[in-house]
Amino acid sequence: MKTGYSLFILIFSIFALFSCEKEQYEEIAAIGLWKQVSVTEDGIPMNLTPEQETFQLLIDANGAYRSYHQSFKNYNKGAGPVKFYGTWSILDGQWINFTTDKWQFIPTLSSDSNKVNLSYKKDAVTKLTVIDTLASVQKQWSLYHIQSRFTILQLTADELEIRLKTFEGEKKYAQLFAPAPSDFIELTTVAAGKPNYIPKLVTDDNYWTIRKEFQTLKTYVFKFRKETY
Repeated sequence: MKTGYSLFILIFSIFALFSCEKEQYEEIAAIGLWKQVSVTEDGIPMNLTPEQETFQLLIDANGAYRSYHQSFKNYNKGAGPVKFYGTWSILDGQWINFTTDKWQFIPTLSSDSNKVNLSYKKDAVTKLTVIDTLASVQKQWSLYHIQSRFTILQLTADELEIRLKTFEGEKKYAQLFAPAPSDFIELTTVAAGKPNYIPKLVTDDNYWTIRKEFQTLKTYVFKFRKETY
């Protein structure tokens, strides 16, 4: 009886061990063209802009990816960028890494008035002193490239579902995966080859709101459907 009981415990333990093992996902399964169909924030579906609803992600076998969206299409007189590039990889069959462009929030407040430091210039026509938007936003935001690690929730021949826990601002002002156009402005006097878009001007009216976004952790789940190409 004791031997039978011990055998039962052994079999049950082995079964429990294997049943708890996580599914391992292969890189080959991720290759292809994917269209974003939904995004949730802390379990709540997000309202997507038309640019986000039509966002596509092309994952190549060579470790590179291309993403397509039209958030900045109207910039540069309708010739703004619509294709963006990065690298990807799957780690331990559980996570998928994407290199992405992100914007660091670095505006400063004046020590005497606690107001946002802005640059100013004299308008050539009105001769009035106005905010120099280009000089201001270039001091308020810094572009950098970083690797973001997503947990793979589902990866089949038809569906890709991935999860990322990050700060709300990191998601909002980055290429994860198609930003809302209203969160960015066009730069019209930048050097050739430089991005002609940047997050919106930070002022006294929105400084604390944006700062809070970069201090608030959220969990995002992105769901994609396989497309033919």
